Amino acid sequence: MFTGIAVAMFALLHPPALKAEPLFPEWYGKGPVSPLEFEVGTRYWYSSGKSQKTLYDQSGGILLSRLTWTGETSNSAEGYFNFKAAGVFVKGYFGVGILGGGNLQDEDFPAFGFSPYSSTNSNAKDGHLSYASADLGYYLLDTARVKLGPFVGYHFYGEKMNAFGCTQTATNPAVCAGGIPTSVRVITEKDNWYSLRTGVAGEWTIVPNLKLSGDAAYLPYVKMSGSDTHWLRLGIDFSGPIPETAHGTGMQFEGVLSYYFNDYLSLGVGGRYWRMDAPHGMAHFDEVTLGGTAQAIKFETNRYGAFVQLGLKY
Repeated sequence: MFTGIAVAMFALLHPPALKAEPLFPEWYGKGPVSPLEFEVGTRYWYSSGKSQKTLYDQSGGILLSRLTWTGETSNSAEGYFNFKAAGVFVKGYFGVGILGGGNLQDEDFPAFGFSPYSSTNSNAKDGHLSYASADLGYYLLDTARVKLGPFVGYHFYGEKMNAFGCTQTATNPAVCAGGIPTSVRVITEKDNWYSLRTGVAGEWTIVPNLKLSGDAAYLPYVKMSGSDTHWLRLGIDFSGPIPETAHGTGMQFEGVLSYYFNDYLSLGVGGRYWRMDAPHGMAHFDEVTLGGTAQAIKFETNRYGAFVQLGLKY
């Protein structure tokens, strides 16, 4: 009895003491939010990838060769930005990186008197990449807790890959006979990819200081412009690098989990995946060889990895 009376008297004297503190502030889950937000930051992206091209004859019906670059890791530095105002958002990033270790498998298939099958391995190193992306969109759902909306954008990706040395791993005795030391550069592939992006971007404030954001994009049109240099044949069979062009489609995904220490500073971890396919292409031997003809070629490239970022919001 006395305990009940004591509790009642304490409640009358100190009513806030019996009220539970809300987990979220009053603004959480409500909208619209501040009409203007601007965030910039830097990232470190560690990634790996695979690139492949397949060469056919002039008709596109006979398989001649295939070059597959695998395991090329990259350490990249980039900057990013994200501008939001009244539902409209503009976001993007740009970066450069160094391509490290990897392998090139160069296959030649029996055709037009070439036999037997040849497969060689070379060390991939001393390459680099660069990239940039920008999107414009509108949040159809725009609250302080959840944002979701479509966007359109543009993406650029350039990669230069170098292969050194050559070891025959199949049975053709005429290709890389006796081996070529890894100090000798044998092949350089330089490709630039230009892509249109369309997709959906979103943000979810899980708790006031923790936010999950990301986007998924389809690339309805991808254009590739590149060149292939076989250094040991340059000046003998070819007057210069072989120009290559192709087009196709692709896809890209990205997500990041960010923790906000205060209204301005955040730290995030995330990941992304890119894939571009260009099955409609030509290798322009006609431009660099006497009596040469353009031949059908297919390209594909993908890159994936994780990043950390440091952001400032204004």
